[in-house]
Amino acid sequence: MKYKLSDCVEIISGGTPKKAISEYWDGNIPWITIKDFGSKYPKSTDNYITQEGLNHSAAKLSKDKDILISARGTVGEVMMVHSGYTFNQSIYGLRIKEKVAIPEYIYYWLLANKQIFIKNVHGSVFDTITRKIFDHIQIELPCIANQAEIVSKLNSIDSKIALNELINDNLVA
Repeated sequence: MKYKLSDCVEIISGGTPKKAISEYWDGNIPWITIKDFGSKYPKSTDNYITQEGLNHSAAKLSKDKDILISARGTVGEVMMVHSGYTFNQSIYGLRIKEKVAIPEYIYYWLLANKQIFIKNVHGSVFDTITRKIFDHIQIELPCIANQAEIVSKLNSIDSKIALNELINDNLVA
């Protein structure tokens, strides 16, 4: 069935605590920026915020298997996160409506269709995607059982890639 991407996800905006307030930073809550993208799940983050920083900003905590998509500057990069991450306002969080789709299926679809986002950027200083783009993008979704089968095969490939990267990292060290 065809869906608008916005019918498959809840869009969550990110936020940044005020950098001038030191009590908001160097806590234990990981805060993701585009620099932290590069693999399916974050390996680490450069920045952490405090509970106080979370309480006094637009930042929100992720839930397990939320998808992050870069929305400004470097547009269309994706990653999945576990619960407990926050992210800046240049990133959208996508919480999948699991009655319609499997989160990892949407992740792989976004990964394969990055060009759709790049072709629909706005802005004169930075390339930017807005929330409205999710209303205009159509996604063909197979039934949940077929999505699960596809995800299983792609996860198997991802596991092999991760193992090869680990072996390569050990060879370099």
